[in-house]
Amino acid sequence: MNNLLPIDFKGERGRKVFEVVIKNLPEEVEVYLIAGCLRNAIDRYFHEDSKLEQRDYDQIVTKGSGEYLAYLKSLGFYDGRIQRPTHKVFIKSFVDNEDPDDFANNLVFDIHLMDGTNAIDNLRKHVGLTVNGNAISIRDIFSNDWQNKLISLPGALQSIEERRLKLNHEGYKHQAANLFSVIRFVYNGYAPPTREDLMLLNQELPRVEDDRYDKNVQKVFKYVGGEDSARKICREIGIDIDVFDKQAVTKRVGQEIN
Repeated sequence: MNNLLPIDFKGERGRKVFEVVIKNLPEEVEVYLIAGCLRNAIDRYFHEDSKLEQRDYDQIVTKGSGEYLAYLKSLGFYDGRIQRPTHKVFIKSFVDNEDPDDFANNLVFDIHLMDGTNAIDNLRKHVGLTVNGNAISIRDIFSNDWQNKLISLPGALQSIEERRLKLNHEGYKHQAANLFSVIRFVYNGYAPPTREDLMLLNQELPRVEDDRYDKNVQKVFKYVGGEDSARKICREIGIDIDVFDKQAVTKRVGQEIN
């Protein structure tokens, strides 16, 4: 088995961009890959049949965020749709376009600015499912011993190797829409969380803002092949609330709490 971390770089074009970013990265900058891009790579390492789709590259910057953003701009990255004080999206296009949704021809860096923190605390406090509980310094992604460079929550690697979803009880409330991620994971062959943990995730859904709720629902339908498929997955894993109707969820959760 190849010892390199099998990150999907969108082909040789993207790989070269990453190599340039790493080669001249300012010494004072600390930046880590997290979430989907790293989880998908580890899944590919453990499983030859991995089908998890690669879109963007989630990152946290724990030191030198201003320098990092300026550095990316100097390499031709431009601003994406999200430009908040602690959350930026930067894009590097391979072709002459400025379509932020063209993930095939763009490298999309989804960057969280967390200066003064550290990687493990960020994972512990912000990650809902342990499969997303890994981080690696961007400087180490081409290392032959990348496994020794990982920063992981307890059980995070095991969750990916066994394809079994488990709740990070300290951090799951940070993202109220985790249940929609569960449905997408189950579609890709992951075993669902326990019944008790599914109930905890159900209770978080009313906190999702209305527009984001609708976007999550449509994302699930698109990802799993339609509404019928999504509802079938819910039935199979024992979700008896219509999670695609926020009003129904809010009413049901309110009744259960009271």
